[in-house]
Amino acid sequence: MRSTSFKAGVLGTLITLLAPIGDAFANPPAAHPPFERTEARERCTSFVATKQPFFGETHLHTAYSFDAVALDTRNTPADAYWYAKGGQVGLPPWADTRTAEDTPPLSQSTLVTEHPYCMPGEHCQFMATRTIQFPEGRALDFAAITDHAEQFGESNICTFEATQTCTSDGDCNPVVTGQACSSDSLCRPSGYDSATCIAARDEFSRIRQGAVASVMAGFENVSQNPSRPPFCGPDGSLCTRQAKLVWDRIRADAEEAYDRTSACTFTSFVAYEYTAMAANGRCADALALPCWDAAQNNAYPDVPDSSAPSADCPSGAACIMNFTGNSGADNLHRNVIFRNNDVLDQPISNVERPLGCGFGAACTSTPDSPVASPAVMLQALKDACIDNPAKPRCDVLTIPHNPNMSRGSLFILPDNTSDGLTEAKLRHQLEPLVEIMQIKGQSECRYNARTGMAWTNPPDELCDFENQGWARLGGSADGYLTDAMQTTDSIPPRSYVRNTLANGIAYAARNGVNPFQLGFVGALDNHNGTPGQTDAQQYAKSGAHGIQSFATSAEALNERFFLGLETNAGGLAVVWAEENSRDAIFTALRNRETYATSGTRPIVRVFGGFGLPADICTRGDFAARGYANGVPMGGTLRGTSGGRAPRFAISALMDPGWSGHPGTPLQRAQIVKGWVDAAGQTHEAVYDVAGAGDVQNVDDMVDLRTCQPKGVGLTDFCTLWTDPGFDPALHAFYYVRVLENPSCRWNQYYCNARGVDCSQHMGTCRGEGSSFDGLGCDSETDCGDAVCTLPDSYEEYEYTQCCSGIVPQTVQQRAWTSPIWYVPARRWPPIPSRDLRGCRQNQTVVVNRRSRMRASASQTQVSETAGRRS
Repeated sequence: MRSTSFKAGVLGTLITLLAPIGDAFANPPAAHPPFERTEARERCTSFVATKQPFFGETHLHTAYSFDAVALDTRNTPADAYWYAKGGQVGLPPWADTRTAEDTPPLSQSTLVTEHPYCMPGEHCQFMATRTIQFPEGRALDFAAITDHAEQFGESNICTFEATQTCTSDGDCNPVVTGQACSSDSLCRPSGYDSATCIAARDEFSRIRQGAVASVMAGFENVSQNPSRPPFCGPDGSLCTRQAKLVWDRIRADAEEAYDRTSACTFTSFVAYEYTAMAANGRCADALALPCWDAAQNNAYPDVPDSSAPSADCPSGAACIMNFTGNSGADNLHRNVIFRNNDVLDQPISNVERPLGCGFGAACTSTPDSPVASPAVMLQALKDACIDNPAKPRCDVLTIPHNPNMSRGSLFILPDNTSDGLTEAKLRHQLEPLVEIMQIKGQSECRYNARTGMAWTNPPDELCDFENQGWARLGGSADGYLTDAMQTTDSIPPRSYVRNTLANGIAYAARNGVNPFQLGFVGALDNHNGTPGQTDAQQYAKSGAHGIQSFATSAEALNERFFLGLETNAGGLAVVWAEENSRDAIFTALRNRETYATSGTRPIVRVFGGFGLPADICTRGDFAARGYANGVPMGGTLRGTSGGRAPRFAISALMDPGWSGHPGTPLQRAQIVKGWVDAAGQTHEAVYDVAGAGDVQNVDDMVDLRTCQPKGVGLTDFCTLWTDPGFDPALHAFYYVRVLENPSCRWNQYYCNARGVDCSQHMGTCRGEGSSFDGLGCDSETDCGDAVCTLPDSYEEYEYTQCCSGIVPQTVQQRAWTSPIWYVPARRWPPIPSRDLRGCRQNQTVVVNRRSRMRASASQTQVSETAGRRS
C-alpha cells in the first residue's frame, strides 16, 4: 500500500509557507477543470485549483530492455510500478533454491516472458539475494517506464523462458504467439536458437555486459541505416511480431498500475524510449557537426587525411572519424510518453524512423535529412498519434536526455535543412522538456575546477557538478577524456542545456519560433527496474545496472568504467498539477510546469510577472497571487508597452527526509538569465537571490564519518526579485537553481560502509620481531621486512580510490526550475542572422555571492525575503 506520509507532511507545511488561498487543499473536484479530460475515470477527491507537487519518474528500464536483461535484471514493468508505489522488489545476483517437489509443471502458454523470481528464503529457480524498497513515505506519485523500443521483440525472443510443453508447432499456436516447438519439446519464439540469442544467454550473470548487446546496437541503434539483425528474418517480421506482444504487455501493465479511483494515489504512463545513438564522424571545422558522408578514418586525431569535402558539412570541411572524444556514439535518445491509453499500435523506433543520416549517397533510410535531425521521426509520431483520426484521444510528447553525451548533436539548430522552420515547429510542439539530470551526469552546464576550463564565459563554478569524462554515450576506458582533454572542442558547448536555451531564443528572435523552449525534468535511466531510487546511500549498495553494478569495487570505484565512479544516483521529475491523473500531469509536462532535482525532494515554486505584489511572500496566498499576476515556471511573459522589468517570486522548502535520515537544509537560490542582444550575440548572468551570501566550510556542514548534516541552513525561504539589467527589446529566459548545503556523495557512503578512513594509513605493518610491526603503512615498501596488512573490511584498491580525490566526497544536491521566457511586446528591428549551430560560448555575467550581498535593493530588488534557519 502506498504511503502518503511524505506528501501529507510536506503539504501541511506548504499550506503555511506557500499557501494558496483559504481551503485550496480541500477544494472539491472541479466540474470544468483547467485541463482537457481525455479519459473515463473517477474524479480525484484531492483536487487543488492552485496545484500541488507530484514527484515521479520519466525514464526507467526493466527486463524488457535488452541491455538490462543482459545484466541479469528480472524486474518487469509490473514490478517497477509495484516498487514505485512502495512495494519491495528483488535485485541480482539470483540463487537457484529449487527442490524437486518445488518445480512446477510446464503447462501454461506465455506470450511475453515473465522473468519470474522469488524473495529471499523462498524456493524457486531465481531467488533474489538482495531486496530494495522505498522508505516509509517516499513512494512516487507517477511513473513512465521507458524500455528500449528497438529491441522489444529481440529481447523476448532471445531471453524467453518457456512455460509450455509441446509435441508439434501446432501446440504452440504459432499464428498468435509466433512460437514453434523446439527440440526440447517446449514452445519458444522463432529465432530463440539463433547463434546471436545463444551467445546472449551465455553472457547472463557476467559482471560486465558482453558483446551481444553491442552487436544488437550495431544493427539498430548506431548505424547510418538501421536494420533488424538476421535472426529477425529477411523482413524483420519475426522481431516486429514479438515486439507487438511486448508493447501490448507494457500497455496492460501501465493500465493495471493506474489508480482510476477517486483516491488517485498513483499515475502510470504508457511510454517507451526511442534509442538512436549515431556512431558518425564529425566535421573537421569549428562547428564540429555530425557527419556520415565521405567519412575518413584519418591517421592522426583531429587531422583529416585529405581535404575532400563531406556533403554533411555546410562549411565544405572533411568528415573525420578519428577525433578527440570519439569513443562511443552521439547520444540522440528520447523518451516518448503518451497522455492516455489511446496510443500507437506499435512504437516508432529508430529502426522504423531513424534520425537524419545526411546528404551522401550512402544515406538511404532518411535521405537528404541533416545528420541527427529528428524531423522525420517527430513528423511520423505526430501523423500516427496527434493527427491520426483513428486515434482521436492520442497525444504524445518526447523528452531528449543526456545532451551531455551527445557531442552536441542532440540540439543542433535546424539551419542546415530545406525547411528548418518545419523542424523548429515540430520540436517546439513535441519536445517541451529536456532531462537535465540523470545517472550519467547533469546537462545544465559544465566547468572543470582542476583546469579552469569553462563552457560558460566567465566560469560558473557551480557547473563543476556530476560531470562525466566522455563526450559520447557508451565510451570505453581507453576513450576516457582526461582533464586536459576536456575542452570545448572535444565537448561542444551545445552539449549543455544553458547554451541550448540561449541558441533557442536567438533562433526565435530571427524566425519567430523557438525549437528549444525546453522545460526541465530529472530522471534515473536506471536499469534495475526501480523507478525513483535516487538515495545516495542506497545507490552505494545497489547501483543501477544489474549484476555489474557494485559487484566488485573494480566496477563501482573505477572512474574509467562508463557506469562506475563518475555516475550518480540520478534525478527526479516534479510537476505542479491540480490532481494526480494522467490528464493533469501530462498537461503540466506539456506546459513545462515542472522542475528537476538531482535526487532529493525540495519543494520549489516560481512565478514571473510584471504585476507580482511586493508582499507576495508574506500574505500567505503565494500561489493564488502568482497565477493571478503572472505565469508559473515554464510560462512565457509577453512584454508590455511600458517596458517594465519582470519580477520573479521564488519559494522553496527543504526535503524533510524520513525517519533516521534527515533532509539537508537549503543554502541559497540563484536566478540564471540568458538573453540575445540586438547584434544576435547571446549572454547570460547568474544572480544569488536568496539564502547564504557566504559559503561555510564543508567540514562545518556535514559529518563525513556519519554523513549527518550539521551547521546552519534554511528550512525554507521566499523572495521577490526584479531583473536589474532588463531590456524590453530583447528575448530572454530565466530559471531558478536552488542549492542544498553539502551532503555526502554516494562514494562516501560506500567508503564509510567499508571502514575506509583517509585520515589514517591504509593498513598496519605486521611481522613478528620486526621493528616495523605495528606501524602504519600505505604500501609494502613502508614495512621493510614486515607485511602491510589491511583490515578485512576493504581492499587496497578501495582505499586508494576512496582517498584519491578523483570525485569529491561531498556534493551539493540541487533543483532546477523550468525557465520562464520573455518575448518582446512588438517586433523590434530583426536580429542579424549568424551561424549559431556551433553554439559558441555565451557572454556570461556571474553575480557572485559577495557582490550580490553588497548590491543595493534598488539594483536587485531582493525584497520581502523570508527564511527560517534549521
